[in-house]
Amino acid sequence: MSTNDTNIVPRDKLAKFELTEESLNSFRKNQNIPLDLYNKDGQILIHKKRNPTEADFGKLLKFEMQGVYFLISELKKSKPNHSDKPYLEPGRTTKLFDIEKTARFAKQSQALIEDLRKTSFSSDQAVFVQNSVNELLTDFTSNPDFELGIFNILEILSVAGVSVESELMTKRTVVAMGMKVRTRKIVNEGKEESNKKDHLSLMMASYLMDVGYSRLEVKQTPKLTKEEYAVVQQHPIISYLMTLPAPEVESHVRTLILNHHRPYRGNGVNNNFPDPRSLFTKLMSVRDKYNKEVGKERITQDIELQLHLQENNVTTSSFEEDIAILSLASEYASLTSNQPWRPAFKSSTALKMILNDSFFSYSNKNIRHLLDYVGSSLTNNENIINFGDFVITASVDSEKRAHFDICLVLDVGRYQTRPKLQRICSINPVFQKGIKFKIADFDLKSIKIDRRKAIMDLALQAGTTRVIYIIDPELNPALHEAVYKLNLNT
Repeated sequence: MSTNDTNIVPRDKLAKFELTEESLNSFRKNQNIPLDLYNKDGQILIHKKRNPTEADFGKLLKFEMQGVYFLISELKKSKPNHSDKPYLEPGRTTKLFDIEKTARFAKQSQALIEDLRKTSFSSDQAVFVQNSVNELLTDFTSNPDFELGIFNILEILSVAGVSVESELMTKRTVVAMGMKVRTRKIVNEGKEESNKKDHLSLMMASYLMDVGYSRLEVKQTPKLTKEEYAVVQQHPIISYLMTLPAPEVESHVRTLILNHHRPYRGNGVNNNFPDPRSLFTKLMSVRDKYNKEVGKERITQDIELQLHLQENNVTTSSFEEDIAILSLASEYASLTSNQPWRPAFKSSTALKMILNDSFFSYSNKNIRHLLDYVGSSLTNNENIINFGDFVITASVDSEKRAHFDICLVLDVGRYQTRPKLQRICSINPVFQKGIKFKIADFDLKSIKIDRRKAIMDLALQAGTTRVIYIIDPELNPALHEAVYKLNLNT
């Protein structure tokens, strides 16, 4: 790649190219890359090319995070009649889940939960779970509209008549599957067998990660004492230990189960539980116990592996993304289910709540996987970020200081996490530390107006700016009213 200045395209002549499953699949099917593609500095990555190879796609994917760009002048050529009117793609209105099969899946899950209250997890049950999630995955991916269609899971479960535990397990598995399948196609198209193995591992972990609750007495309340919360924190370890008797459950699945409440790199408070030290101590204790028993070699080997991974902090980007998927799917399932202390939230409200609580817990990429790849499928093709909304963005400068801005949404393209925005003002968040760090609110006294009313299009940027909060009139009426008046006055 040449670095000669004469070969570098000025930044203002480039637009961000989205490396989506649809765009890459189109290149593969047509055996053609129809655009010259550049890096963020305007240097050519790959020229228009017929019959591209997998090496060409691999080269592009290496620049996914930094950004891939194309000439803005090419955009006009690619739009028929120069029309940019939005349209609903064929297949987007397809309901992806069969009512009878999904309801049966949920009822079988309920029966399994009841069995686990009285008996140990067995090989027969492990095989049953494998077959169940495999059937769910096969039905999903065999639907020609699986990349676009509606996740009608809330509609089905609202009349299925199953317990909350089963409802959570079913929703969590379905949403995790959808996120994994749709994001995996971007980086691994054409490798269906390896893809399916990864999908099934994640689905098994999603299905089994909370079975430990069947052995716990937990109060049905959102306000737990410190002692009660300490009990809740044991469920990943208990879930892991419950799966040990079944050799059919792979060690990788058990690793996901152990870590499913740790969605962010590091050992901060927002990586929640179990605490690495207490987890290590517990696993050591269990290993020492099984070392004294005959015929437990396989179990002690699995525990040794988990100890090694914990002690050496062994991780990969794929593993971290899987943990985030499990955590996001679990949050969505919980928020959209009736609980003893509150009714279920609407799907769109649940997604807004997850985004608004994401700053300390999830990366921008994690949130994109939820909102851009399955978000509208969970809300009947309705975005949660729309023209005219007020949002708050966060960005990090070169000294790693975070800056927060209130913006007006001017336009939303294909990906709602990357809207076109007009900056209204800066504002300071009010941080709160409880069970975890969170943004409790924003300080209206800290507002500083942006007289320039700067416009930024996140779809054309490769920087750190991300939407971290939707100022919703129902979720935060005081902030919404204040910002609405402020925008009118400025």
